[in-house]
Amino acid sequence: MPFNRIAVYGHRGWASSAIVKALAGSGAPVRVLHRPGSDTRGLPANVEIFEVELTDRASLVDSLRDIDIVICLVGHGGVPLEHHFVEAIPKTQVQLLVPSDLAARYDEQGNRIPVHKNKALVEKAARQAGIPTTVVLPGNFAEFALSTPAMGVDHQKNRIQFVGDSATEPLNLCTRAYVGAAYANIFASTPISQLKDRDIALSEFRVTGNEIAEALTQKFNASTLSKSDSKKHIIQDTDEAIEKGHPFALALYCRKIWATGEQVKMNGDDVWDVEGYPKATISGTWSHIERCLRR
Repeated sequence: MPFNRIAVYGHRGWASSAIVKALAGSGAPVRVLHRPGSDTRGLPANVEIFEVELTDRASLVDSLRDIDIVICLVGHGGVPLEHHFVEAIPKTQVQLLVPSDLAARYDEQGNRIPVHKNKALVEKAARQAGIPTTVVLPGNFAEFALSTPAMGVDHQKNRIQFVGDSATEPLNLCTRAYVGAAYANIFASTPISQLKDRDIALSEFRVTGNEIAEALTQKFNASTLSKSDSKKHIIQDTDEAIEKGHPFALALYCRKIWATGEQVKMNGDDVWDVEGYPKATISGTWSHIERCLRR
């Protein structure tokens, strides 16, 4: 099966660096596009490096020469920059745009959060321009959800805060490594005709709050300290944070959709499985996090 020719914009982030590494190891030809002055040290030796100023339409079109798929991996603040690709791609032979998402499909409340709103605007612009897209939806990153009080999990102090029905509702999780492997598996050689206009969900493992608490108890060999908050309370807190433009609104929203059981449903049913991949576990994720912290 022939490889797709891939261009990536956004290579330095926590998740994007792992995705670029996986794509580079897939056998597909990969071109990393970067803004002037961006640090390209550490990129795999076999990727092509192309400096481009996104506001220079001619330069951007030239950077997409001989490219089949454009993958954007920009962080939250960079999402509006993707409109430059939407404007340039119709002047190229690019067949597919993969916008930066790495989350899930959200409801009206979630799409009021600025970063989600900006992502939706990019996808709408791509549709209006007639550009086929593929969106990858991993839900929550395991390294975040299982290790931060923002989601109510304190894996270092053996504590968990349940919200609403989070004790019994599952949370869809993917590690950074699995997401990288999935991008390579999906885009390296799959015929583009099979990818166009799909929302592809990823699911490495799913856990309930009770299962996380049980894993904490086993880790510490001591009962996990837990407390609970109501579903009504988290919904109100999320609404207030969004209305005020509070930076914690996104974290509150993630807790809210776990509390209500919506998070798994928002990933959708078109789940892509990376066949043969040794999937992570809760304890394995914690061990990995702790090794990274010791470095």
